[in-house]
Amino acid sequence: MVIADPGRRRVLGGAYAEEMDRPAAREYDALRPRYPGTAVEKVLGAANAGRAPLRIADLGAGTGILTRQLLDVGADRVGQVHAVEPSHVMTQVLAETLDDGDETSGGQTSDGEGAGAAGSRLQIHLTTAEDTGLPEDGVDVVVVAQAWHWFEVAAVQREAHRILAVGGAMAILSNHLDTSDPWVHRLTRIMRAGDVHRPGWVPPMNPRLFAEPRTEEFTWSRRLTADQVRGLATTMSSWLSAGEKERARRRANLDWYLQEHSGLAGGDVVELPYLTVLHTAARR
Repeated sequence: MVIADPGRRRVLGGAYAEEMDRPAAREYDALRPRYPGTAVEKVLGAANAGRAPLRIADLGAGTGILTRQLLDVGADRVGQVHAVEPSHVMTQVLAETLDDGDETSGGQTSDGEGAGAAGSRLQIHLTTAEDTGLPEDGVDVVVVAQAWHWFEVAAVQREAHRILAVGGAMAILSNHLDTSDPWVHRLTRIMRAGDVHRPGWVPPMNPRLFAEPRTEEFTWSRRLTADQVRGLATTMSSWLSAGEKERARRRANLDWYLQEHSGLAGGDVVELPYLTVLHTAARR
């Protein structure tokens, strides 16, 4: 999915930097879904770099949900991850979630804030995906997880091509609530979830820079309480950018749907079906 209107893209994307404080970023990190292990493995297999361990740039890394999964693969397979993210509060949460004394905790931010010892497997860059500042040919995989719709796609492809080594690849990964379930479909409309999957959509890649994308889909589910579903709704950019009147209306609609319509108390558990979509494209 791409937000074509640049003004709307700036407003919604900017909400994560301007409207989110540290507690909200921690809640975002806690409630947003992780990525299936099979999809992460496909990301690692996208490159034909002929080297190990891999060097990876995670563009629009946010609080590091995928970043941590990549690091957890192990140093023998993933040597270094560059987390590129313009939201300072989100990079703070990424740094603190890894600040536990293990080998992945020593990231350095590009604004000079250290998250640990230099030379670690994680490097945090407080900047945009369109202008990473990374060296040419410096990574084997560029991955974008849940962030493609925030980018100026022509510029980010040029930057990805610049920083990718020969044999490298770009991977675009996204989680979507599976709206083939009617109950979930109505839930996404009430939540104003903007990342609803559009069947058949493929990211338009510049053919001079990248080969035609390959698309793979993974179905899975996660269990959340009704109260956690309420919290998940507040992590959406449409919520963060809304005024108090709109938030109150949406909160009331969600309460009605969960409590009165569905009969769910706050601690009752629902199983939410998800669809994870991965597009991979080799660097030309």
